[in-house]
Amino acid sequence: MRAARLGLGLLGLAVVGYGLAGLSTDPGTRPLNHLLFLATVLIGHDFVVLPAAIALGALAARTLPAWARAPVHAGLFASAVVSLVALPFVIGAGRRPDDPSALPLNYARGLTLVLALIWMVAAIVAARRRVAARTAPSRRDGPP
Repeated sequence: MRAARLGLGLLGLAVVGYGLAGLSTDPGTRPLNHLLFLATVLIGHDFVVLPAAIALGALAARTLPAWARAPVHAGLFASAVVSLVALPFVIGAGRRPDDPSALPLNYARGLTLVLALIWMVAAIVAARRRVAARTAPSRRDGPP
């Protein structure tokens, strides 16, 4: 296991080195813009997204019954990932008026449908867990 981790770490460093070499030798890049973007992403993640996720997860863990916690946490996680991936499409980043075939769909509607599907599955799983919790024998009951 240790050798696999070491190998993957070295492979990751090689890919980073390749990317940095390409960034430094390409005449069309602006390294300062890249650094500003990376700093913005890092600050946004560490001071906005991560505390919000921790607070929302803690609130759900404290307020929800045991049978609903796992489905709600999974729904929150899936919703966050899907929303993060879909956000550039929803806001139309890269859409140009002179190219109507770029980003031609209603991505907000698609995101809404996917989120509705995620929460419908979470609700079904939670309902099944609640029924299973009600029909399971109580721990206070001794052996049959």
